[in-house]
Amino acid sequence: MQKKNYVAFFILCGIVAYFGCSQDSMQFEWRKLESNTGEHLYGVHFVDPKRGWAVGTGGTVLSTVDGGMNWKATSVSADTLTQVNFMTPNNGWTVSIGKVHYTGSGGASWSLQHQARGKSKTPPGILDLHFVNTTQGWAVGGKGTILRTENGGSRWENLLDLSDKHLWGVYFVDPEHGWIVGEEGEVLHTQDGGKRWVRQKSTVEQPLFAVHFANLTHGWIVGTNGLILHTADSGITWTRQRTPVNQNLRDVAFRDEKRGWAVGEKGLILHTTDSGNTWNRYPTPAQHNLQDIYLLKNAGWIVGAKGTILRSY
Repeated sequence: MQKKNYVAFFILCGIVAYFGCSQDSMQFEWRKLESNTGEHLYGVHFVDPKRGWAVGTGGTVLSTVDGGMNWKATSVSADTLTQVNFMTPNNGWTVSIGKVHYTGSGGASWSLQHQARGKSKTPPGILDLHFVNTTQGWAVGGKGTILRTENGGSRWENLLDLSDKHLWGVYFVDPEHGWIVGEEGEVLHTQDGGKRWVRQKSTVEQPLFAVHFANLTHGWIVGTNGLILHTADSGITWTRQRTPVNQNLRDVAFRDEKRGWAVGEKGLILHTTDSGNTWNRYPTPAQHNLQDIYLLKNAGWIVGAKGTILRSY
């Protein structure tokens, strides 16, 4: 009798370990939060599990101090804000059409920090923003726009003639190693903090919307028609991963080199626990397009159209 009890105990432990202990098991869920706005949201960023910001159309900036349970809305300008990045609870940046805005007060007030000048009369749209630390930041956008700052935005430098493509995403693993992706399969890579960029072969010619690296070697890119590319050698080779969808994917993020998420059209959420060898649809409470995902420790947030905000639990 005692032996049977031990066997039952070990079977139960195995079931719990399989179904309940992993943060990425099917018990892990995304829940919809009340944003109190109907604006389309394109970017989200948190500095800790409590304090975060989301930005979108109409110059909308939402802020929270309780992990997203409650949001306070302000407006920076009339322009659509495409991304937001905070390095401390006070110091943050957001971008729009040709503009970089900065706050040193946690978003209580914002000032225009940089006005990008394109080759034409129309300023280029800035589509993504990534700060490596409090001083070094990057922004990319239309018509090959690549902006760099090395002093927290006091001065932004426009790196010319590196690409003539619309650039959608930028990500740095550390101050030296970074990637930029864009239309027609464009992938640019630097190993020296942006002094020199080289073009990597993505093997595709379609728009690439976002790039994320879990470490120096393992990275992923998402794009149109369910496209996910993966590299295990810093981008020397990119290979296409199989996905069960053909909708556009707008963003990708990984907790480590095994566990990751991708989001896209009509509330689509994909999930992997094996570096993307297998991608599966994940239960979603959203119906509208999802644009951006941000992971921090055991928490995560997703934003999208018509004020959609999701949080992981």
